Amino acid sequence: MALKFKEMGHDVHIFTSHPYYPTGKLTTSDWFKFKHNTYINSIPVKRHWLIPSQKNNPLLRLISMFTMFISMFTSLSFLKEKKFDTVIVQTPPISLPLLGVIAKKRFGIKLILNVSDLWPEAMVNLKSIKRDSFAYRILHKLEKYYYKNADMILTQSEESKEYINSIGFNTSMVYRIGADLKRFTPSEIKSNSSTSFNLVYMGVLGVAHGILDLIKEVDFESINTILHIYGNGVEYTQIDRYIKAKKLSNVVLHSTVPYTEVHNILGKHDAAIISQKNYVKGTLPAKLYESMSMGIPILFHGDGEGADIVKKHTCGLTSLPTNYSLLKENIKRLSKNSIDREKMGKNGRTACLQFYDRDKQFQILEDQLQKLYSNC
Repeated sequence: MALKFKEMGHDVHIFTSHPYYPTGKLTTSDWFKFKHNTYINSIPVKRHWLIPSQKNNPLLRLISMFTMFISMFTSLSFLKEKKFDTVIVQTPPISLPLLGVIAKKRFGIKLILNVSDLWPEAMVNLKSIKRDSFAYRILHKLEKYYYKNADMILTQSEESKEYINSIGFNTSMVYRIGADLKRFTPSEIKSNSSTSFNLVYMGVLGVAHGILDLIKEVDFESINTILHIYGNGVEYTQIDRYIKAKKLSNVVLHSTVPYTEVHNILGKHDAAIISQKNYVKGTLPAKLYESMSMGIPILFHGDGEGADIVKKHTCGLTSLPTNYSLLKENIKRLSKNSIDREKMGKNGRTACLQFYDRDKQFQILEDQLQKLYSNC
């Protein structure tokens, strides 16, 4: 998003934390830096200190969000100095929109909320808190306060938009990150292995993604399939140990690769798997679009709008998070039917060309922002 705004000639700055994703850890040097200015692709980035947390523990997450809020609060005056017109705030973290509200009220800056997960709804789905709890009621009031003060709300899914509308706010629009169709193009290059079906997972190796459970439940050797895993996260070490302990020759844990190499890796495999251990209302894995754009079929092991997209465009097969038997059957079906694979792959690419082109999605956002300012 920042790069596209910069391409359009806008002055773009980013406020964020020190990097800790997906490992959940800061580097030793970052622990002792309260703020740090840097550049990424020629865009100024102001990084701030926080106590990181990647665990499914609501208290630790709130502490992490609070420390990030405090450190970023000290940079608010920078917004006034630079005379910014708009601040786009990512939520969660659920603490950060308060900075946007303060900037709006004090400096007259337009506030756009980019809602990637519905907090506290997501916390209920993940069983971190109960819907009838005091914590939920407080967080839900805070959520509605943010929506009330936002000039525009961006969501990544229709499901999130419907939820936000249902609680009384109709200023939301679906902004799908989509895929860079020029980079993620169908490839004829496949893996050197001609006897096995090559399946790839690329992404975060977190508890919510369930890759450790997946390799425990599915015997890939028995279905002549090799699962290639690329990524990092809190389950990386456990996955590595399990593969070595069980001597799994058909599950390969690769080292991480830079984003610029993702399309090359995807293009070497027969299909991509996307796994979600828990259903969380409104969430939609962005890597779905990139795999579809590559023209390879999708095995979506999860629920929600991501699964609905796969079904709608018939670009792969789906299974619920607990139904490993169906996942296994889906893998076997794709591995034995190259005609199905080719057809599903083409369907995915066609859907991206029509609906999930990143450039087209950004143009829609740009048009909506122009309307927002023209109505001022």
